[in-house]
Amino acid sequence: MKKYVFSLLLSAFALFTQAQVTLNVDVNHRSTYISPTLYGIFFEDINHAADGGLYAELVRNRSFDEGDLTAWSFVGQKGSMRKCTDKMLNEKQKNALLLTVGESGEGVENEGFWGMNIERGTQYKLSFWVRVAQGNPETVTAMLVDKNGQNIGEAKVAVNSTSKWQKCAAVITATGDDPQGHLRLTVKNPSEVALDVVSLFPPTFKNRENGCRPQLAQMLADMKPKFMRFPGGCYVEGNHAPENAFRWERTIGPIEERPGHMNANWGYWTTDGMGFHEFLQLSEDLGAKPLYVVNVGIWHGGFTPVEQLDGWIQECLDALEYANGPVTSKYGKLRAQNGHPEPFNIEYLEIGNENCNFHFNDNSDQSERYFERYRKFYDAVKAKYPHIRCIGNVQSWGTDNPSWRSKEPVFMVDEHYYRNPSWFADNYTKYDSYDRHGPRIYVGEYAVTSQYGRVGNLNAALGEAIFMMGMENNSSVVVMNSYAPIFVNENQSNWPTDMIHYNSAKAFGTPSYWVQQMFPTHIGTRMLDHTLEWDLDEPEDEETVLQPMQVGVGTWNTQAEFKDAQLIVNGKTIDLPAIDDWKANRGREPHLSVCPTQFKGDSYTYKVMARKTGGAEGFLLVYNYTGKHDYDWLNVAGWGNTQNACEQTRGGSKMTIGATSAFSVENDRWYELRVDVEGDEATVYIDGKKVGTAQNRKDEMRGVYANASLDEKTNTLYIKIVNAGSGSAEGRCVVAGGDVTTAEML
Repeated sequence: MKKYVFSLLLSAFALFTQAQVTLNVDVNHRSTYISPTLYGIFFEDINHAADGGLYAELVRNRSFDEGDLTAWSFVGQKGSMRKCTDKMLNEKQKNALLLTVGESGEGVENEGFWGMNIERGTQYKLSFWVRVAQGNPETVTAMLVDKNGQNIGEAKVAVNSTSKWQKCAAVITATGDDPQGHLRLTVKNPSEVALDVVSLFPPTFKNRENGCRPQLAQMLADMKPKFMRFPGGCYVEGNHAPENAFRWERTIGPIEERPGHMNANWGYWTTDGMGFHEFLQLSEDLGAKPLYVVNVGIWHGGFTPVEQLDGWIQECLDALEYANGPVTSKYGKLRAQNGHPEPFNIEYLEIGNENCNFHFNDNSDQSERYFERYRKFYDAVKAKYPHIRCIGNVQSWGTDNPSWRSKEPVFMVDEHYYRNPSWFADNYTKYDSYDRHGPRIYVGEYAVTSQYGRVGNLNAALGEAIFMMGMENNSSVVVMNSYAPIFVNENQSNWPTDMIHYNSAKAFGTPSYWVQQMFPTHIGTRMLDHTLEWDLDEPEDEETVLQPMQVGVGTWNTQAEFKDAQLIVNGKTIDLPAIDDWKANRGREPHLSVCPTQFKGDSYTYKVMARKTGGAEGFLLVYNYTGKHDYDWLNVAGWGNTQNACEQTRGGSKMTIGATSAFSVENDRWYELRVDVEGDEATVYIDGKKVGTAQNRKDEMRGVYANASLDEKTNTLYIKIVNAGSGSAEGRCVVAGGDVTTAEML
């Protein structure tokens, strides 16, 4: 009999009623070996996750490329400031600030990213480039000021009277505190000077140059990630033009040699200060393997033809050489010059991001000839770096069961799930039946996005926890996973569900963060067989109260006509006004027209005739409509006119609930669309032919879930239990096959 340390992780598990939960674990009955890369992190520059977030730079718009001098203001009465585009610092810099000083003490001020966090006694590293156009400025005073403009630290920098660019640097020690501080630069003598690349750094994580905000980086370190996927996400692809994609070679070297680019997917400028080298360095500092996502020549709204991919492929190979090559290679030498002679050793490469969906011809869903693209990258990478493990894309929306629809070789496929809590709980056993001889699974993005609240809640975290236990149980198949996304600056949110929130000074983790931190730090090396018996004091189901409902029609990026709407509720025909009189929202996608007639009933039939006149997709048949954020629809020929699916929207968050099938609509042909609703189930038809059923998912969970793992090196037994219901219970764990010496409950 061996002795074991027992660690019990409980979520919403009370211990004071007569209801009983019994978990039986036998440490001699061991099953799946747990993947050493099971938990990682996924970074994407979204919600100011880099500039204004993890990247520690305090100056916003340091190179004057964002908007019309965003974040900068003039200090003084007689002078002025304006953007200039001539006599640039170098070919990478396209803009500078021309400051005209009319009297001593005039200058400019930067507010940072919604304020700079200034802390008394902290040293801040300042650098900037200056060119004297007229006069003799003599000195520039760099000052930290509080929200009232009061001096809380300064340094004076001598400036040579030369028309050539010169770099100036200083260290400012703060004499006061203010989370809403600013940086002010003032000039001693009347003159005209150009400024560029104005930078201010606080101390950074592990004291890295051009590094990360310690508070946020430490929250990542506390998760003990086994890998870090970067730089995205849609951020990899860009939007509108290839110039807006992540191009690694433009993101390395001194910051004044980085041109930056428009983060067009998420709507703001990025300096690329958090560049390829910094991602690799952070991975190393976190003890995480780097997982690089490469662009396959596709961006949102366009693509490079498959026959012309050589440039993109070479870009990928060059990035791998920078990360892995010897110092005698071109890019290995450049890595060494940038301060890291030893290779970073990229082992995982994801070929594309969400580029394998449904439409492989016109790229309407970023999928143009994906498998051909994949193979070209795969062959080129394997020829030079045979040890690298290639990850492929599968469908990222429109299905709960994505698959690798190709014979091309692949080590692992990347699945993405954004659903409600009950979906994650229902899919506790999702991977139990996966093919053990097929590709391994990387669940690269998953999170509760429906009924999440503004800053997360316990219900969301519990649903995710149940799903995570299911992945642990199947670690021979699911060998990597990562929650998404991580960061959101509270001042600008483009994506509402994120696990770390922050402003200039403070940060906190949502309940989802604490689950993501707890699970990877409390897991063994081997799963154990277990049995679970439970009897909860669950409240009885309340009698369903029928809400007033409506029906409607709609389109997404499509032009269509509708006629002959019919509604039969509990066997009675309801008179409906003409569709032209239905309330329409024409200002945004999707375009919906909702019938003003309200009705109550759990059994009804709704049908309408529809004809497409132009556009990219098909029709939306709206039913169970109870408000602009709560409804169901049959999406006919969605996803680039390729398939049908029933989808449910609750609280503005949408998920697939069934009836997925291949389908396309033709222009100028009338189709009869019909849905039969019986309680929570809907059966849908097109031209009288059944195309599927859909089951409404209620955002509620019930039951108890558990698993057990053993660290065979330390003899530590980890038990995870989630009570997903509203009832409480007395818990009992019976351990066979060994003696428990100490126990801890978290």
